[in-house]
Amino acid sequence: MEDSLFLYQLTLRRPSHTSNVVVGQFTPNKKVQELIFANGTNIEMYRPNQSSGKLHKICQQDTWGEVQGLDIYRLSGSSEDLLVVTSDSGKLTFLKFDIVHSLFYPVLSEPHSKTGFRRTTPGDYLAIDPQNRAIMISAIERNKLVYKVSSSDQSSLIQVSAPLEANSRKHITFGLIALDTGFENPIFASIECNYGIYENSSKDVDAELLLVYYEFDQALNHIVRRKSKVSIPGTSSKLIAVPNSAGGGVMICSESMLTYEAKDGDRKYIQIPRRNGESTSAQILSFVVHKMKKKKFFILLQSNLGDLFKLTFQYNEEEESMESINLTYFDTIPVCHSLSILKAGFLLANVANSNKLYYQFENLGEDVDDSTSRETDEISEVISRYEVRKDENLANLSLVDSIETLNPIIGSTLIDSTKQIVTLSSNSYLKTLTHGLPTSIVVSSPLPMHPTSIYTSKLESDSKNDDYLVLSSTLSSTTLVLSIGEVVEEVSDSHFIANQPTISVQQIGKSSIIQIYPNGIRHVNSKSKETTDWYPPAGISITSASSNNEQVIVALSNREICYFEVDPTDNQLIEYQDRLEMSGGIITSVALSANKQLDSVKCSFAVVGCADSTISVISLQPHNCLEIITLQALSSNCTSMIILSGSELHIGMENGLYARSRIDSRTGNLSDTRTRYLGNKPVELSTIKLSDAGNGSGDEESITGVLAISSKSWIGYNYHNNFKLTPLLNVNINSGASFFSEDIGGDAIVAINKQDELVIFTLGDGESNVSMDEDFSISSMKLRYTPKRMVREEEAGSDQILYVIGSQLGVESNIPATRLEVGKTIESEIEVEDIDPTPTPGCWSSCLQIVDVFEQKVIQSIEFSTNERALAVAIVMFSDSNKSLVIGTSAEGKYYLYVFKLAKSLHFLHKTEVDFPPNVLLGFQGKLLVGMSNYLRLYDLGQRQLLRKASTLIDQMKNIVSISLQGKDGRLVVGDIASSVSFVKFDVLENKFFPFADDILRRQITTISKLDYNTVVGGDKLGNVFVSRVTSSLSKRVDEDWSVMKYQPSYLNGSASRFQNICEYHLGDIPTSFVNGCLNIGGVDSIIYTGLQGSLGLLLPFATKQEIDFFTKLQFELREFFDYNFDEINIKGGDSNILSRDHKKFRSYYNPARNVVDGDLIERFVGIPQAIKVKISNKLDGSPQEVERKIAELRNRSAF
Repeated sequence: MEDSLFLYQLTLRRPSHTSNVVVGQFTPNKKVQELIFANGTNIEMYRPNQSSGKLHKICQQDTWGEVQGLDIYRLSGSSEDLLVVTSDSGKLTFLKFDIVHSLFYPVLSEPHSKTGFRRTTPGDYLAIDPQNRAIMISAIERNKLVYKVSSSDQSSLIQVSAPLEANSRKHITFGLIALDTGFENPIFASIECNYGIYENSSKDVDAELLLVYYEFDQALNHIVRRKSKVSIPGTSSKLIAVPNSAGGGVMICSESMLTYEAKDGDRKYIQIPRRNGESTSAQILSFVVHKMKKKKFFILLQSNLGDLFKLTFQYNEEEESMESINLTYFDTIPVCHSLSILKAGFLLANVANSNKLYYQFENLGEDVDDSTSRETDEISEVISRYEVRKDENLANLSLVDSIETLNPIIGSTLIDSTKQIVTLSSNSYLKTLTHGLPTSIVVSSPLPMHPTSIYTSKLESDSKNDDYLVLSSTLSSTTLVLSIGEVVEEVSDSHFIANQPTISVQQIGKSSIIQIYPNGIRHVNSKSKETTDWYPPAGISITSASSNNEQVIVALSNREICYFEVDPTDNQLIEYQDRLEMSGGIITSVALSANKQLDSVKCSFAVVGCADSTISVISLQPHNCLEIITLQALSSNCTSMIILSGSELHIGMENGLYARSRIDSRTGNLSDTRTRYLGNKPVELSTIKLSDAGNGSGDEESITGVLAISSKSWIGYNYHNNFKLTPLLNVNINSGASFFSEDIGGDAIVAINKQDELVIFTLGDGESNVSMDEDFSISSMKLRYTPKRMVREEEAGSDQILYVIGSQLGVESNIPATRLEVGKTIESEIEVEDIDPTPTPGCWSSCLQIVDVFEQKVIQSIEFSTNERALAVAIVMFSDSNKSLVIGTSAEGKYYLYVFKLAKSLHFLHKTEVDFPPNVLLGFQGKLLVGMSNYLRLYDLGQRQLLRKASTLIDQMKNIVSISLQGKDGRLVVGDIASSVSFVKFDVLENKFFPFADDILRRQITTISKLDYNTVVGGDKLGNVFVSRVTSSLSKRVDEDWSVMKYQPSYLNGSASRFQNICEYHLGDIPTSFVNGCLNIGGVDSIIYTGLQGSLGLLLPFATKQEIDFFTKLQFELREFFDYNFDEINIKGGDSNILSRDHKKFRSYYNPARNVVDGDLIERFVGIPQAIKVKISNKLDGSPQEVERKIAELRNRSAF
């Protein structure tokens, strides 16, 4: 088909907006609690490290559905919690954690409604009885369901009864909790509003809110609904269940006040304290109830200003009366969606629109002080005051860790020269995403020589630390041996050959070490310092070598291979009697596998690389030692090789390619070869060890990996059955080796940098351990306000300069507006580190900031007037060849366009008032194109203001939000907030824009971007992405017969023609930007998208018809496997469909999915059971290894 296009969707970073957080114990370890995050369409588990307190990700699973409610449930007699989930799947789901596979799997999925979101579908609210007897789920309007929950004595499986309905017509629910009633009947409480009495009223009225109780009578299996005697304030938003040890009851949070209603209906009132000097009232947004030993507890609440308050109760159990309730200021942290407290004394702050923060309690604060507000029987006007403490001045909390988030992403751009993605994300931050692992340099020292290679070694096999650091130089034919301890110093009694370059250093046997150099091998006993030498034949030298604790193999300049084994009695080397002569030319590299740690089984194979671009696998087994088993050709000469885990061969080549193959442990055959381009220099490899504390147990696990050095430095490692190859950031080295020392905290890398300095560095930023599952390193730069739009220079050398406009509602800046004088250069302001704007309801603050991404600094800032909001920004090349920066603003009902001349500093020209909000600005044929309301207007640069040159009303549109320039002939694609997109062309003769093709669907457009002259990609606010294309015949007629086409009559209140929708797909996140490019060196361009909730992904076009057929069939088979109707999906072990959601229906949420393959589903092929892999692969006429290789190659084509 002429207009066919197939895309491969792949998520590189999943949404980070967390709607729900729960704390539970999901593993048998009673001392450890885990945190579960519900991030839109995925759930994550984090576990605190017991020694450092840092948070480490344990698992992340896609749900193929939107998680609405999250809570924990514990079976009677069990020590582990189950995860209870409500979602758009229309099911109540119970999940159990499988510690073997580190995944959740469903133990029960109880259907109750149709899939999708409706205001009458239960699931928006979830409440579980504290005694685990009943669960209530509620819809926003009318419907509520109550489940009685129990467990079978025989199987210990959870069982739920048929749901009991508790419906209320024309009632809207604003909150739901389960009360702590002890062993009495379970009771649920909700905030409701009966809108039926107001829906026919023509006047504005304040709706009355009701506190409604639902009692589940277990004996009668019946729900009793009763209202509180007195209505609650109209500003009530939260309910808090008071523990039964304090008499039970419920706390109602409303504006400026807390209301406590006891079981008998009596009420007490507590005023929320205010900040000194503040007159605005506070509203409680989040809370957490923390229970301690001996029936003690406290409640931590947070207001809309971020202030934390500690709520304590004094209850007399003998008299069953409440003696006092105290509310005391605690500390101030960023405003949160939710708070969670762990038993170990940590607080997780699920911060709104910024990084999640993890605090440790330094103390629990005073129950009573000057800021304390006490309960009264009547509403009191007396309000307590307090001084704010935040950031480094916190009195009760200290920041331990943070989880990097990107939500909300407003826009993004790709800096192609560095492959960095710059996002407008979080609250007042510009975040730069770089593929790679951050590094932290521990030691940097100059050297007295110019080394070319570096090695580390122990002196004894049972030694934990590395003892020797060996530097070698082929330029000066020298070797320098250094000792590693508290200080690094030269070793005088190493007995190494110092006037020869070293090829390899290896600890062998129990207490010996060998030095391999061009003229021989020196064996040194570490204890007695006795030396033994082996020399090659006269005139022959050693060119390369490889070794492990029991075996040594060397390559000679006469193309012979010599093989040695270590005598276990005296640790001496014993040479094998025969030698192997290679026919492929000079030997360039050899490789042996390191010994297995659990036994002393020797390596069965060695690999030899020759100058004819081949590698040979030779046997080291007794019956056929030094016999060539396999020969394989390469695309270039092999420069370096290592073997990991006994079966993974890693190859570095002269042309900058890196290859990884699998060696069959029995036959020695090579298979499953995968390649990657690393740089324009030969690739050198070495074995390293990496520390991973991701298990959270406090004991860091060591991961064996490979260090690959080309024009950049990379590390490769296996993580959760996936091999990752990731560049190292902030280091530029020529040679490196693994290094372990307890003095620097464990595993590190010692290397020689480009300046011939000795550097020791660790992975991570120095403040926290690196997470091995993260592909991006994120650097954040603070801006004044929440960034809204940005534009950057396109010229090489200036593409790192960004012009960012930011605006924020509800704050008043304490920085005066920048003085703009017509025709004068704007003086640079000193950037304020912390502006600390004053909270002012209804007030806007806005500014322009010029940012250098590489330097991570703000070059210049321009503050706009109070209540002036920046809307759009663009760089425009006007017809006089002057490059100008244009900014559209809105100020108290008036709208302006500011024009600045771009130079070293901005030069203000003038501002022009316009009729409508300038939502979109774009340079167009030497003029400024403005999309405002449903108008397209052209402006040219005048002396005193912008001059309107054209204005076109687009009838079928409501409010233009995005414009894409398709070609130089005046063709545009215009996106509307309600009417999808239209192809438009500018007619020079009539000075007017004519729409000539519309969409067949109504879409709420968020962003669009050009793919080619006839094609556009777009996203809407429902989370869909689509690709639309004008047919080639229509495009040709528009180009050749425009004088006729522009007068075609309108069709169905739109343009005369309709374009084709060739791709449809539901992302599960609202697209906010599209960028064309790739994220790796020499990759294929794809569509890189960002989502509002913090997601980042790509849409990669398939290259061949065979690829389309293969991955379409693979997707079909995986859908069949994950189909929740099949019994095998519920079997414990391996990946599963945790919400029992139909994958195809999810990806076709609003429109049927078309011509897009779900790469996230495809990559789950790796985690399914081996038997299923074989079954699916046979249907695809291949093996599991071939399928996995094709999946990896497709991913590496544009990403990593």
